[in-house]
Amino acid sequence: MAFFKKFKTTDPKNPISNAYNKLPTGEVVRRHYHFTGIVQGVGFRVEMWRRAMNMHLSGWVRNNFDGSVDAELEGALPRIEMLIQQMKEISRIRIETMDVSEMKAEGTQEFEMLNY
Repeated sequence: MAFFKKFKTTDPKNPISNAYNKLPTGEVVRRHYHFTGIVQGVGFRVEMWRRAMNMHLSGWVRNNFDGSVDAELEGALPRIEMLIQQMKEISRIRIETMDVSEMKAEGTQEFEMLNY
């Protein structure tokens, strides 16, 4: 994880560090997502982690033993929706199903990439 830490949102060497600062803010929500399809072995977690950090979202993403991926995202709803849309547009990732459930916001500040 030390490699990824150098790309933290505030790192001036990160070319997109401020690209998402102009995104709309709004009501803070927390959602749980369950993704199936071609979502493991294609960089799904890394892409979600990197984009979530840059969008100032919190939560986590993790692989499941059945080949699916779970994620909890907390932050402004327009930013979460943009992240999900971006994940759908990555050509090497194929999301077949996506289940979403609303959760109570926890006020967390970090986004973590978890293992199983």
